[in-house]
Amino acid sequence: MERKRDQGIPGAIALLIVIFTLVIALIGSRIITGATRKSVYDYKSIEIPANQRLEVVDDGFIYYDGASIASVTTEAKVKWSYLIGKDADFHATDNGVAAWTGEKLTLIDGQTGTSSFSSGMDAQVLSARIGERYTAVLLGPEHDSTIVLMEKGGRKVNSITLTSQTVIDYGFFSKGSLLWVMTLDSSGTAPSCTINTYRPGKERVGMIHDNEQLMYGVVFQSSYFCCPGDTYLKVYDYTGNEDKSRRRLVYGWYMAALDDAMDDPMMAFVPSNQYDSSDGMRDLRMIRASLDQQVRMPFGCQSLIARNDRVYGFSTAGYVCIAEQGKLSASAYRLPMAFDRVYGVTDNGYAVLGNGRTIHLLKLT
Repeated sequence: MERKRDQGIPGAIALLIVIFTLVIALIGSRIITGATRKSVYDYKSIEIPANQRLEVVDDGFIYYDGASIASVTTEAKVKWSYLIGKDADFHATDNGVAAWTGEKLTLIDGQTGTSSFSSGMDAQVLSARIGERYTAVLLGPEHDSTIVLMEKGGRKVNSITLTSQTVIDYGFFSKGSLLWVMTLDSSGTAPSCTINTYRPGKERVGMIHDNEQLMYGVVFQSSYFCCPGDTYLKVYDYTGNEDKSRRRLVYGWYMAALDDAMDDPMMAFVPSNQYDSSDGMRDLRMIRASLDQQVRMPFGCQSLIARNDRVYGFSTAGYVCIAEQGKLSASAYRLPMAFDRVYGVTDNGYAVLGNGRTIHLLKLT
């Protein structure tokens, strides 16, 4: 009898171990895939003739097929199409589209698709930015270039000559009433960046020059500039004075995503060695005003999109990861379609995903 009792005990323990292992596996599976089963994704798709360039706007996207620029809504319907010709480029915002080829510039209304200006400039158009009130046009050459400021109808307001400088980026802020220009000066012993702010039609408002680090971005927080660099995240007023009490150390981190549609935007930082890594970005640092929070994504993400109080990470393995302000862990959801590129997220919460000539418009939860 004793022998039978002794032989039965290991069998019971083994059974318990098997049950325990199955329970742990089931819990782990639900952590990764449970949200997918609970979520129903609404998405629409559209085939486009060709996709040489695509930009997301507030209610859909704008694309260029090699001959025409077209606007598509989140309902996957073409709103308008404008014949622009070959070898064109464009910049689209919620305010409209600025398109150029050679020295010719065309301004297109974002709602109607009609042109308010189409004419040649004094030099080759390198790029353009269209704002609420003005359009800024960068004219060649790439070094010692000129920025021309125009009203929407094409009337020239003024021009800014950038001697011995190379323009890295530029745009409008403060509801389109002010222009910022980031330039690189490589003439010294070490390259340095400068950010100048201008009031269209009037004088320069302020200047930011950082001798401690190389800046690479501009973020707007109400009445302040927030400038990420390779060592610090610094905050300045519009005249260029730094608020040193708001300086943060970001050495080893790189800003991979920014919600530039918000007045107090979410910034998504990742370790520098994960940015553009084949393994994807997993360690996320979310910075917004007083928020400074770190979250690990369940999957390596090839693209990050910051919107409102969330950061969306898209993995080519077929998942979207969602990190939310104030939550200690991120969620992962299996997506119902194949995609090889992430273009962005619209203001009404649709992710624009590409798979060759097929564009998916996915409603995010």
